[in-house]
Amino acid sequence: VKAVGYLLMAQYPNGGWPQNYPLEGGFHDGITFNDNAVAEAAMILEDIAEGHPDFAFVPKALRQQAGTASARAIRPILDAQVVVNGKKTVWPQQVDAITLKPISARNYEPRSLASAESAEVLMFLMRQPDQTPEIRAAIEAGIAWLKESAVYGKAFTKVSDEEGRKLVDKPGAGPIWSRNYDIQTGKPIFGDRDKSIHDDVNFISKGRRNGYSWWNDAPQKAIDAYDQWKRKSAGTTAAR
Repeated sequence: VKAVGYLLMAQYPNGGWPQNYPLEGGFHDGITFNDNAVAEAAMILEDIAEGHPDFAFVPKALRQQAGTASARAIRPILDAQVVVNGKKTVWPQQVDAITLKPISARNYEPRSLASAESAEVLMFLMRQPDQTPEIRAAIEAGIAWLKESAVYGKAFTKVSDEEGRKLVDKPGAGPIWSRNYDIQTGKPIFGDRDKSIHDDVNFISKGRRNGYSWWNDAPQKAIDAYDQWKRKSAGTTAAR
């Protein structure tokens, strides 16, 4: 119950969540999609509101507050979806709490589009019972971007003890996605501890290369869920 109260207290009036609460200043105060902070907070509160068995102990009044908080998260999520040249893409790792514009975080986390975090945001949006035209448009655009950004025939794997993990050719492998993409070009980018930005993960320092999920397949679950959502959404739209 204390954890539920914590999430409710930590939520900004506009519906987002900071990385840390109480607030610490700097990028920590940004609305944080990184590591799925916003999406997971919103989905947990939604599960609580819906009476999921794991949260049966939560009092009714608190469940109602959880539902309100989860619904409130939708607005900043929709507003934070990055638009490039008039086209919706996906979400950054974090945004300014007031302007909802992308911001950088740690030295190796530049302003960027974030594939894995965007997948989790899309999972949250696809769960919503009221699939408004705005929500559907956000989902369609996000999934389209993920499909366009997928990489095949490559693997991010340990090459040797000396070299650590590298992106290598692997016929038949994929799809995988870069953790971060340049907002304007849509190309993969990789940050290092010295704040340098590279277009090839193999060029960053070994320690940073091995210590972060630079390439992953997390977005695939959102693409898989999309097919079911599409069928359900089409049926709901037809019934209206």
